[in-house]
Amino acid sequence: IIPNKDQVESLDKCLESIEKSSYKNYEIIIVENNSTEDATFAYYKKIESDKIRIVYWSDEFNYSAINNFGVKEAKGDYILLLNNDTKILDKDSLGDMLGYCMRPEVGIVGSKLIYGDGTIQHAGVILGLGGIAGHAFIGLDAKEYGYMSRAYLSCDYTAVTAACLMVPKAVFDEVGGLCEEYAVAFNDVDLCMKVRSKGYLVVYDAFSQWY
Repeated sequence: IIPNKDQVESLDKCLESIEKSSYKNYEIIIVENNSTEDATFAYYKKIESDKIRIVYWSDEFNYSAINNFGVKEAKGDYILLLNNDTKILDKDSLGDMLGYCMRPEVGIVGSKLIYGDGTIQHAGVILGLGGIAGHAFIGLDAKEYGYMSRAYLSCDYTAVTAACLMVPKAVFDEVGGLCEEYAVAFNDVDLCMKVRSKGYLVVYDAFSQWY
């Protein structure tokens, strides 16, 4: 599920990178969110196919509602919430996340996100860090191991970011999806906490790597 508003260049790079994935059994649902540029809609016509569908969200911006809307259109058993400015670094990233997500005790899997300068943007989320919740190891060189090697190894966390988050559709539905009261921020943290409250694990997958 990829929400998009007029960011054709970023979206195109994202989709091109997904095409290089070693795991191929996926569909892409782009949730169009009030774009205004003609070039955006021309791009949609060019890419729409059996594998890529465009659905249209016409209400005001609400990250949670937009993604919930996209999930309702999904045919698969697993959902990947993905930002349009991400790009796969490792071709096995999708399959690796799915491997964890298929374990019955796992409810959510997040990935390692890396800034363009090679430093970590996300390697798990810790409640209380920075006030409410913050990313672990932000700014650390992505090749570094970090405290107790946790930046470099897959492990359980309280939460992960929805910039790249995989969840079984059944679990997403079980907890009622993303809370639409959180229109911009902390909706992913809330989702992870709801999933954990049902007894599932939240896993940071250090080997699923994305810019």
